[in-house]
Amino acid sequence: MSLLNESLIVIGADVKTAEECIRLAATLFEENGYVKEGYGDAVAARELEYPTGLPGKGMNIAIPHTNNKLVNHPAVGVIIPNRPVSFSMMGMKEQVLECELIFPLVVKDSHQQIDMLRRMMQIIQDSGTLRAIRNSENKAEIIALLGSLEE
Repeated sequence: MSLLNESLIVIGADVKTAEECIRLAATLFEENGYVKEGYGDAVAARELEYPTGLPGKGMNIAIPHTNNKLVNHPAVGVIIPNRPVSFSMMGMKEQVLECELIFPLVVKDSHQQIDMLRRMMQIIQDSGTLRAIRNSENKAEIIALLGSLEE
C-alpha cells in the first residue's frame, strides 16, 4: 500500500474545526483500509492533549496523528480547507494557528514516525511547495509535490 493515495486527498474541504479535519481524514483512512475503527476518536483525543499545529514557511499547517494501535498501513493525507482552520500549536497549546494545509499522518511505529516527521519538516520549510499544494486543483500534482515522503 502506498503512503500517498489520491483517495486520501481532499481539495476544498468544507471543514471549520480541527476536529472536523481529523474526522474527515479518519473516515478516508478507514474507508481505504489504512486504519481500524476508532482511529478518529484516538486522534481527536490526542490533538486536545498534544496539538499538532505548526508555523510553516509562509503558511501554517497541522499534522494530526496518534499512536499506532489502530494502524494497518502508514499513510499521509492532505486536506486543503476552503478557509483556514484553527489548530493549537505543537508544544504551545494556548497559541492558536490558522492552518491552511492539514497533513494527517498514519504511522505504524515510532521509528517511522520520526522519519516521516523529519521529511515533513523539509516540506513545511519550503514555502514554494506549500503554496503549490495549497493552490493545486489536481490530486496527482499534490502527490508529485509530496514525492519525497515516499522515499
